Amino acid sequence: MRIVVVHPSDELYGADRVLLEVTEILERRGQVRVLLPRDVDYPEHLLTGALAARGTRSDAVDLPILRRDYLRARALPGLARRTWRTWRLLRRVRPDVVYLSTSASLLVAPLARSVGARVVLHVHETWTGSERRLLGAFLRACGTVIAVSDAVAAQLPRPADRVAVVHNGFTVPAASAADAATLRTGLGVGPHDVVALVASRWNAWKGHDVLLRAWAGLDRPDLHLVVLGAPPPSGSAVDVDALVAALPDPSRVHVLGSRDDVPAWICASDVVLVPSVRPDPLPTIAIEAAALGRAVLASDSGGLPDIVEDGRTGALVPTGDVAAWRSALDALDASVLHAQGGRAVDRFDTMFTKAAFARRFARVFDAGVGLGTRAPQHENEGVR
Repeated sequence: MRIVVVHPSDELYGADRVLLEVTEILERRGQVRVLLPRDVDYPEHLLTGALAARGTRSDAVDLPILRRDYLRARALPGLARRTWRTWRLLRRVRPDVVYLSTSASLLVAPLARSVGARVVLHVHETWTGSERRLLGAFLRACGTVIAVSDAVAAQLPRPADRVAVVHNGFTVPAASAADAATLRTGLGVGPHDVVALVASRWNAWKGHDVLLRAWAGLDRPDLHLVVLGAPPPSGSAVDVDALVAALPDPSRVHVLGSRDDVPAWICASDVVLVPSVRPDPLPTIAIEAAALGRAVLASDSGGLPDIVEDGRTGALVPTGDVAAWRSALDALDASVLHAQGGRAVDRFDTMFTKAAFARRFARVFDAGVGLGTRAPQHENEGVR
C-alpha cells in the first residue's frame, strides 16, 4: 500500500508529535512518504530530523495549507499554484491512501480523491462557525474522519456515525529527579516553593494574556511561573515578553523560550497550566503532564475535560475568567498537587498510552481503507 501523509508544519509541538506516532503505525501497512510544507520557514526542521532518525521519508514541497493569511485576496493566487503542484505530485505518485494529519491540510482531500486515493482526515481542531462553512465542503472528500476528542467530533458537520473519536497517546520520555532538581535550583526557587509551568506556542488563543493578568493580582511569594514556547511562525500571537515586563513583580516569572527538554521541565514543576481561551481540542502538554505525574490546572472547554478530572487529577477553571484563574492559582497547594499528580498517572495509563492510541487508531484506519471491519464510533473502549 502506498500511503502519502500530508502535514502542515515542521516543528515538534502537539500534532507534530502525534504524526510521529501515526507514521510508525502506517509503516506497518505500506510505504509511507511524508509531505511537509515549504511556504513557511522552519529553521530547525525538527520534525524532518525526527522522521529521518527513524528512517521515514519526508519531502518539503509546495502544499496548499490553509493558513489564515492565505484567505486574503492577494494570497489566493499563490494558494492556487500550490494546489496545482500538489495535484500534479499526487497524480505522479498515485497513492492508495492519503492521510491528512490536521484540518489545515483539507484542500488536499479532493485532489487525492481525484487520483483515486482513499482519504483519511485526522482532526485536531475545534471548528468555529466560519470554519465549519469553509471546511465542510472539503470534508465530503474524506472517507474516514478521526477526531481527537468528543468536543472536536461534536463540531464536525457530518453524520456522527462516520466520525471516530480516538484520543491521542504518547510515550513520554522520563526525566530524572536529579535533572528536575537542577532545573529548579537554576530558577532560584526554595524547596517549598510551588512551580507552575505553561508550555505552548504563544498563539493569541492559548490564554497567556488571561494567565498573566491573573498572575498580576497574586500575593504568593512562594509561587513561580515558568513559560516555555515562542510565537507561532504564522497567525496571530501574543507578546509574552511585554506582558511579563508589565507585571508588578516579574521576578517570579521565568520566560525561557522554546526548549527541547520539556519533559524535564514538567518534572521540575508542581503543576502544569493550560489557560486556553478557545476550545483546545486535546492539548498534548496536558497529557504529557499526566504521564509524568503532574496535576493540570486547565480551562474547562474543548478536550481538556477529557484529560483532567476536576478535583482529582487537577482542576478545571472557567475559560477566559481572569478572576477565577487568580483564585485557582492562589489556592495551589503542593501536597494537594502531589496527590492529584499520582491519580493523573493512573488516568494516563488507562486512556493515553502509545499502545492504546496505536490500537484504536489502527482499528479505525484499517476499517476506513478496507483492511478490517468497521470501527465503532467511539474508540475510548468505555473509559471516561
